[in-house]
Amino acid sequence: MEPVDKKEELIRRIAVALRGHEGAKAAPRPPAGAAGTGAGADRISRFREQFEEQGGNFLAGPSLEALLPALGEGLRLSGVTVLFFPPEDADARQVAEALVPFGPFSLASPAEVRQPSPPRSAGVQSAEFAIAETGSIVQTSRGGKTLLPGLLADVHVALLSPAAFVDRMEECLAALAEDPPRNISFLSGPSRSADIEQTLTIGAHGPKKTIAVVFP
Repeated sequence: MEPVDKKEELIRRIAVALRGHEGAKAAPRPPAGAAGTGAGADRISRFREQFEEQGGNFLAGPSLEALLPALGEGLRLSGVTVLFFPPEDADARQVAEALVPFGPFSLASPAEVRQPSPPRSAGVQSAEFAIAETGSIVQTSRGGKTLLPGLLADVHVALLSPAAFVDRMEECLAALAEDPPRNISFLSGPSRSADIEQTLTIGAHGPKKTIAVVFP
Protein backbone atom coordinates (compact mmCIF):
# COMPACT_ATOMS: atom_id res chain seq x y z
CA MET A 1 0.00 0.00 0.00
CA GLU A 2 1.32 3.44 -0.87
CA PRO A 3 1.91 5.81 2.05
CA VAL A 4 -0.85 8.32 2.73
CA ASP A 5 0.58 11.83 2.57
CA LYS A 6 -2.54 13.95 2.74
CA LYS A 7 -4.97 14.23 5.64
CA GLU A 8 -7.79 14.56 3.13
CA GLU A 9 -6.97 11.20 1.58
CA LEU A 10 -6.52 9.54 4.96
CA ILE A 11 -9.90 10.70 6.22
CA ARG A 12 -11.52 9.69 2.92
CA ARG A 13 -10.08 6.18 3.20
CA ILE A 14 -11.29 5.80 6.78
CA ALA A 15 -14.78 6.92 5.78
CA VAL A 16 -14.82 4.50 2.85
CA ALA A 17 -13.65 1.62 5.03
CA LEU A 18 -16.36 2.31 7.59
CA ARG A 19 -19.04 2.56 4.95
CA GLY A 20 -17.92 -0.69 3.34
CA HIS A 21 -17.72 0.46 -0.27
CA GLU A 22 -15.83 2.93 -2.46
CA GLY A 23 -17.02 6.40 -3.32
CA ALA A 24 -18.12 7.68 0.06
CA LYS A 25 -18.94 11.35 -0.20
CA ALA A 26 -19.81 14.00 2.32
CA ALA A 27 -23.26 13.31 3.67
CA PRO A 28 -25.60 16.29 3.68
CA ARG A 29 -26.24 17.60 7.17
CA PRO A 30 -29.88 17.36 8.29
CA PRO A 31 -31.90 20.57 8.13
CA ALA A 32 -32.06 22.66 11.28
CA GLY A 33 -35.67 21.80 11.97
CA ALA A 34 -35.25 18.07 11.58
CA ALA A 35 -34.84 17.36 15.30
CA GLY A 36 -38.47 18.04 16.10
CA THR A 37 -39.89 14.99 14.40
CA GLY A 38 -38.94 11.82 12.59
CA ALA A 39 -35.33 10.94 11.88
CA GLY A 40 -33.89 14.01 13.59
CA ALA A 41 -35.64 13.26 16.87
CA ASP A 42 -34.55 9.63 16.65
CA ARG A 43 -30.90 10.65 16.17
CA ILE A 44 -31.00 12.87 19.22
CA SER A 45 -32.72 10.18 21.29
CA ARG A 46 -30.13 7.54 20.33
CA PHE A 47 -27.28 9.97 20.96
CA ARG A 48 -28.65 10.78 24.40
CA GLU A 49 -28.96 7.11 25.32
CA GLN A 50 -25.35 6.37 24.34
CA PHE A 51 -23.98 9.61 25.80
CA GLU A 52 -25.64 9.16 29.20
CA GLU A 53 -24.62 5.51 29.32
CA GLN A 54 -21.01 6.71 29.18
CA GLY A 55 -21.53 9.17 32.02
CA GLY A 56 -22.42 12.29 30.03
CA ASN A 57 -25.05 14.82 31.10
CA PHE A 58 -27.70 15.85 28.57
CA LEU A 59 -29.80 19.03 28.49
CA ALA A 60 -32.27 19.97 25.76
CA GLY A 61 -34.89 22.68 25.48
CA PRO A 62 -36.76 25.02 23.17
CA SER A 63 -34.35 27.90 23.79
CA LEU A 64 -31.13 28.87 25.51
CA GLU A 65 -33.05 30.95 28.05
CA ALA A 66 -35.03 27.88 29.13
CA LEU A 67 -31.86 25.91 29.81
CA LEU A 68 -29.73 28.51 31.61
CA PRO A 69 -31.08 27.88 35.16
CA ALA A 70 -30.47 24.11 35.01
CA LEU A 71 -27.09 24.53 33.34
CA GLY A 72 -25.99 27.15 35.84
CA GLU A 73 -27.08 24.99 38.77
CA GLY A 74 -25.19 22.00 37.37
CA LEU A 75 -22.00 24.03 37.05
CA ARG A 76 -22.36 25.44 40.59
CA LEU A 77 -22.82 21.95 42.02
CA SER A 78 -19.63 20.92 40.22
CA GLY A 79 -17.75 23.71 41.97
CA VAL A 80 -17.17 25.77 38.82
CA THR A 81 -16.21 29.40 39.35
CA VAL A 82 -14.73 30.34 35.94
CA LEU A 83 -16.04 29.99 32.38
CA PHE A 84 -13.96 30.14 29.21
CA PHE A 85 -14.59 29.66 25.51
CA PRO A 86 -12.77 29.93 22.15
CA PRO A 87 -12.55 33.66 21.29
CA GLU A 88 -13.86 33.07 17.76
CA ASP A 89 -16.85 30.93 18.91
CA ALA A 90 -19.76 33.42 18.95
CA ASP A 91 -22.34 30.93 20.24
CA ALA A 92 -20.08 29.81 23.09
CA ARG A 93 -19.43 33.44 24.01
CA GLN A 94 -23.18 34.12 24.11
CA VAL A 95 -23.85 31.14 26.38
CA ALA A 96 -20.92 31.89 28.71
CA GLU A 97 -21.87 35.54 29.08
CA ALA A 98 -25.52 34.61 29.73
CA LEU A 99 -24.43 32.13 32.42
CA VAL A 100 -22.37 34.61 34.45
CA PRO A 101 -25.18 35.77 36.81
CA PHE A 102 -26.32 32.19 37.47
CA GLY A 103 -23.10 31.41 39.37
CA PRO A 104 -22.05 33.99 39.74
CA PHE A 105 -19.21 32.98 37.44
CA SER A 106 -16.31 34.98 36.05
CA LEU A 107 -15.03 34.81 32.48
CA ALA A 108 -11.46 33.93 31.54
CA SER A 109 -9.45 33.31 28.39
CA PRO A 110 -8.13 29.84 27.50
CA ALA A 111 -4.62 31.12 28.22
CA GLU A 112 -5.60 32.13 31.77
CA VAL A 113 -6.93 28.64 32.47
CA ARG A 114 -3.56 27.11 31.52
CA GLN A 115 -1.84 28.49 34.64
CA PRO A 116 -0.25 25.97 37.07
CA SER A 117 -3.07 26.14 39.65
CA PRO A 118 -6.16 27.18 37.69
CA PRO A 119 -9.58 27.75 39.27
CA ARG A 120 -12.25 25.12 38.77
CA SER A 121 -13.50 25.88 35.29
CA ALA A 122 -16.06 25.04 32.64
CA GLY A 123 -15.09 25.20 28.98
CA VAL A 124 -17.93 26.12 26.62
CA GLN A 125 -17.64 25.28 22.92
CA SER A 126 -19.86 24.69 19.90
CA ALA A 127 -19.63 21.16 18.53
CA GLU A 128 -19.58 20.40 14.80
CA PHE A 129 -21.18 16.95 14.96
CA ALA A 130 -22.90 14.58 17.38
CA ILE A 131 -22.83 10.90 16.42
CA ALA A 132 -25.94 8.95 17.44
CA GLU A 133 -24.30 5.55 16.97
CA THR A 134 -21.59 6.15 19.58
CA GLY A 135 -22.84 9.08 21.66
CA SER A 136 -19.77 11.06 20.61
CA ILE A 137 -19.36 14.82 20.31
CA VAL A 138 -17.04 15.96 17.52
CA GLN A 139 -15.09 19.21 17.64
CA THR A 140 -12.37 20.32 15.24
CA SER A 141 -9.84 23.10 14.82
CA ARG A 142 -11.40 24.32 11.56
CA GLY A 143 -11.26 28.09 11.33
CA GLY A 144 -8.39 28.21 13.79
CA LYS A 145 -10.54 27.16 16.75
CA THR A 146 -8.85 25.94 19.92
CA LEU A 147 -9.93 22.60 21.41
CA LEU A 148 -8.88 23.54 24.95
CA PRO A 149 -12.46 23.78 26.35
CA GLY A 150 -12.78 20.03 25.80
CA LEU A 151 -9.29 19.21 27.09
CA LEU A 152 -8.39 21.51 30.00
CA ALA A 153 -11.69 22.31 31.72
CA ASP A 154 -13.01 20.47 34.77
CA VAL A 155 -16.45 20.56 33.13
CA HIS A 156 -16.94 20.66 29.37
CA VAL A 157 -20.14 22.21 27.98
CA ALA A 158 -20.71 21.20 24.35
CA LEU A 159 -23.29 23.23 22.42
CA LEU A 160 -25.22 21.25 19.82
CA SER A 161 -27.72 22.44 17.24
CA PRO A 162 -30.26 19.91 15.92
CA ALA A 163 -28.45 20.07 12.56
CA ALA A 164 -25.25 18.70 14.12
CA PHE A 165 -26.60 15.17 14.65
CA VAL A 166 -25.66 12.37 12.27
CA ASP A 167 -26.38 8.66 12.44
CA ARG A 168 -22.94 7.12 12.07
CA MET A 169 -19.23 7.86 12.33
CA GLU A 170 -18.57 7.59 8.60
CA GLU A 171 -21.02 10.44 7.85
CA CYS A 172 -18.94 12.73 10.03
CA LEU A 173 -15.62 11.58 8.55
CA ALA A 174 -16.90 11.90 4.99
CA ALA A 175 -18.01 15.47 5.65
CA LEU A 176 -14.63 16.37 7.15
CA ALA A 177 -12.70 14.80 4.27
CA GLU A 178 -13.42 17.71 1.91
CA ASP A 179 -11.73 20.21 4.22
CA PRO A 180 -9.70 18.17 6.75
CA PRO A 181 -8.88 20.06 9.95
CA ARG A 182 -5.51 19.91 11.69
CA ASN A 183 -7.08 18.52 14.88
CA ILE A 184 -10.23 16.49 15.56
CA SER A 185 -11.58 15.70 19.03
CA PHE A 186 -14.07 12.90 19.72
CA LEU A 187 -15.66 13.23 23.17
CA SER A 188 -17.91 10.60 24.73
CA GLY A 189 -18.76 11.54 28.30
CA PRO A 190 -16.17 12.50 30.94
CA SER A 191 -12.51 11.54 30.61
CA ARG A 192 -11.66 8.25 32.29
CA SER A 193 -8.78 5.82 32.63
CA ALA A 194 -8.03 2.55 34.42
CA ASP A 195 -4.37 2.36 33.37
CA ILE A 196 -3.02 2.55 36.94
CA GLU A 197 -3.67 -0.66 38.89
CA GLN A 198 -6.94 -1.15 36.99
CA THR A 199 -8.58 1.56 39.12
CA LEU A 200 -11.08 3.72 37.25
CA THR A 201 -10.23 7.42 37.49
CA ILE A 202 -12.64 10.06 36.21
CA GLY A 203 -11.04 13.16 34.70
CA ALA A 204 -7.65 11.50 34.21
CA HIS A 205 -6.92 13.12 30.85
CA GLY A 206 -9.60 15.79 30.55
CA PRO A 207 -12.93 16.98 31.97
CA LYS A 208 -14.48 15.21 34.95
CA LYS A 209 -17.93 16.06 33.62
CA THR A 210 -19.31 16.62 30.12
CA ILE A 211 -22.62 18.34 29.42
CA ALA A 212 -24.27 18.25 25.99
CA VAL A 213 -26.64 21.20 25.55
CA VAL A 214 -29.09 21.02 22.65
CA PHE A 215 -31.18 24.01 21.57
CA PRO A 216 -32.29 25.43 18.20
